[in-house]
Amino acid sequence: MRFKRLLVLVAVFVTFAALLYGAKPPALDIVNQPYVVAVSDELVDTTQFAKSEPPYTIGFVTIFQANSWAVQFTHELLVEAGRLSDLVARVIHLDAQGEIPKQIAAVEDLIAQKVDAIVIDPISPTALQGVLKRAQQAGIPVIACSSQIPLDQVTAWVGRDDVDFGRKTAEWLVQKLNGKGRIIALSGIAGNPVAENRWKGAKEVFDKYPEIKILAREFADWGYAQAKDVVSNLLAAYPEIDGVWSGGGAMTRGAIDAFIAAGRELPPMVGEANNGFMKQWYNLKPQGFESIAFTNPTNHTAIGLRLALNALMGYPIPKTVTAVGPYITNDTLEDYVRLDLPDEYWAGNNLPEEVIKEIFGVK
Repeated sequence: MRFKRLLVLVAVFVTFAALLYGAKPPALDIVNQPYVVAVSDELVDTTQFAKSEPPYTIGFVTIFQANSWAVQFTHELLVEAGRLSDLVARVIHLDAQGEIPKQIAAVEDLIAQKVDAIVIDPISPTALQGVLKRAQQAGIPVIACSSQIPLDQVTAWVGRDDVDFGRKTAEWLVQKLNGKGRIIALSGIAGNPVAENRWKGAKEVFDKYPEIKILAREFADWGYAQAKDVVSNLLAAYPEIDGVWSGGGAMTRGAIDAFIAAGRELPPMVGEANNGFMKQWYNLKPQGFESIAFTNPTNHTAIGLRLALNALMGYPIPKTVTAVGPYITNDTLEDYVRLDLPDEYWAGNNLPEEVIKEIFGVK
């Protein structure tokens, strides 16, 4: 009986000491987060970044808020910070408005403010090397999200596999065309690593089929209006187009409307899980239109925040985390299209329904 009382007293003392001296919280789960499909075997020793007990101040730097995907992407981190409020004291969000100098200045500002960690969507794979190095030398872990960057420039990276996007969507298109046909290709921004890697994967597939003819590859900045103009010009130049490969964004929506305006039959097209495109697809499906859509999760930032917090608590973190959503097909479209939400909504997120409705002004 005395022994049991002694054990109870020891347990009480240990609990009191943990509360008094701030026992380290358990590591946050990464592997089981929504859309995570792969975690690298390489682990980063975060000893140099370990801070005293939480909560922490997190610097958050985005490229822009110019489209709705970016807005959802931003809200994912803010919502996750709210869920983890015992670990996060404050989030300082700075937006680069699409300009490299502004993103560099934002990181410098966060270093000066002595934030505990930085989560960033890097605007360039090369231009930020110096400032990201300075941040880490100051003891600030840097977690890159979404856009690809050389891994030696950051503490860790979380994002999608853009080469796989190109490869799988191209394979689908080739299959629909039975290995032969004339196609046009639409890419995002010239020189952008996302656009180039998606095309790299697609081109690897197309090059295996000598009877697949690439009539043209044009850049349309992932935009609806730009893509509609580009495809309208291509339709005037090419009387026969058998398929459209698109690097995502809102470009497939523009391509569809260009074909309809020109009175041309809709061929198979590749797209991304934008609600406006999926609504078009849903309405055209009874007429025989077919597509495949890549889901680009917006919760990369939420996963990035978890990596940053684990680093601050001194836990080893994986060097890379790959998070991708499902490929939507004619058979699964109805599971993802949201007829009750605006065109700007993106499938593939981990946002609460009330936040989604707030973002898009839906009651």
